[in-house]
Amino acid sequence: MTKRETKNQTNADIFGILVRALLAALLILLGLNWPRLLAGKNAWVEANYSEGVYPLIRRGISAVTSLVPFSVAEWLLYGLVVGIFALLIVRLIQLLLRKISFLRLIRTLASVLLAGGIVLNLFYATWGFNYFREPLAKRMELSIQSRSVDELEAFVLKTAAEARALRETLHEDSNGVFAPKESKGELFARLTQAYGSLHESISVIPNDPTRAKQVFWSRGLSWQGISGIYIGLTAEPNVNADQPPLLLYQAAAHEMAHQTGIASENEAELTGYLACMFSNDPNIHYSALAYALIAAGNALYKVDGARYLAATKTYGDAIWRDFSAYNAYWSAFSGEVRQSADRRNDAYLKHNSQPSGILSYGEAVDLLLAYDAKYGT
Repeated sequence: MTKRETKNQTNADIFGILVRALLAALLILLGLNWPRLLAGKNAWVEANYSEGVYPLIRRGISAVTSLVPFSVAEWLLYGLVVGIFALLIVRLIQLLLRKISFLRLIRTLASVLLAGGIVLNLFYATWGFNYFREPLAKRMELSIQSRSVDELEAFVLKTAAEARALRETLHEDSNGVFAPKESKGELFARLTQAYGSLHESISVIPNDPTRAKQVFWSRGLSWQGISGIYIGLTAEPNVNADQPPLLLYQAAAHEMAHQTGIASENEAELTGYLACMFSNDPNIHYSALAYALIAAGNALYKVDGARYLAATKTYGDAIWRDFSAYNAYWSAFSGEVRQSADRRNDAYLKHNSQPSGILSYGEAVDLLLAYDAKYGT
């Protein structure tokens, strides 16, 4: 190759790098600014995306990914992490051995950034725009307002009475802790039927989420304090199957709610709870009651500790055994890894129009009381 040809090739390489870098920068900038661009456009997002193209997108993707029992997203993640790391190591070794030029390494880095920018925007296109749709309370015509301590206490006592009666009929392990005889997969399948029943009463909630999938390395999620995660790119509700069964089925229903297009965490908590309540399986029903008892009980404790302590006396020994086992499991994973994951999740939620961050999970109590006020007996 002549000097002119070498120079031309170098110029072409530099131009290619600049093009990749520019496209990557533009895509990343666009992806990071979707929350700002869509602020205040809830009605438009609802009509054109959430109720328009999104159902077609998620049904098209899930029609493929639901054909396999394992989480496609999980294994794609492992493959990408290993693949990108291996590629960069190979390029670095090639550079040290003078098999490639420094420009080739830079081009590889630019390509990785470009791919990241594409994935970031695909996240929003395949699901993330749902963060900016109309609130679920508005679509369900629920009245969100300040509730009295009396109303909160009444909800806790009512839930405790139902949970205690149901708990007496359920199977438990040798330690007296809730342990369904049915497999997790079997109960996850029944959750799809529960969504069908829920849709018949509340039509704004779709009736066709696909079955939640058990994450292979669920213990890794436990270290991060994660009970489940929805991946819009593969339209898969993923669940930490290592956690105790107490809230496992409500967690699975929560992730399935995300698949239907309900993005906000407090709304997914309510929807997951309702789906479990509409299930005719007692194990799933109990998981919903246990979730509501914990969430509403925590809220009652914050406003009136004495009333909370009085209410807990109605729970019964079996429920307390379940709660103790549940708390003991998650306490074993407290530490810096979990705190770091909480900080990342908090920042992610706040970026996507959930100003309360990880505290938004607890805000589901407002929705629970609003639903109970309208439909409760």
